[in-house]
Amino acid sequence: MKKGFTLVELLGVIVILGLIAMIAIPTINTALNDSRQRAYDEQVDTIEDTAMTYMSKNSLKLPSQTEGSSCCVSVGTLQKEGLLTSDDIENPKYREGSSEADEKFKNFNGSVIITFTKNKYSYEYANTTCTNAC
Repeated sequence: MKKGFTLVELLGVIVILGLIAMIAIPTINTALNDSRQRAYDEQVDTIEDTAMTYMSKNSLKLPSQTEGSSCCVSVGTLQKEGLLTSDDIENPKYREGSSEADEKFKNFNGSVIITFTKNKYSYEYANTTCTNAC
């Protein structure tokens, strides 16, 4: 009696492994993308919170309390002030060669726009250069 597997048995195993891969790969990709998005959102929140801290220390630089007035603080300024580390400005969604706005920059190099609306200041990260510095 010969020992080994028949061609049909091997093909059956390959088909089963292929089905498992078809189910597992999209699930893994979704989990990875969700994880990158959460990390990206946390980095943006950190940058916005840091801008809030910077502006509380430099309150004279805040925009006037006129509805809609705004100014911005660049991520570079926050880093020069020692409020952000190089780990804080790494983009977790970065992919080399990507054309997507969130994915094409290795580091956050935008600005936090500070706007006075509804009797309070709001802080929002934008992936643009600072044009109206505080």
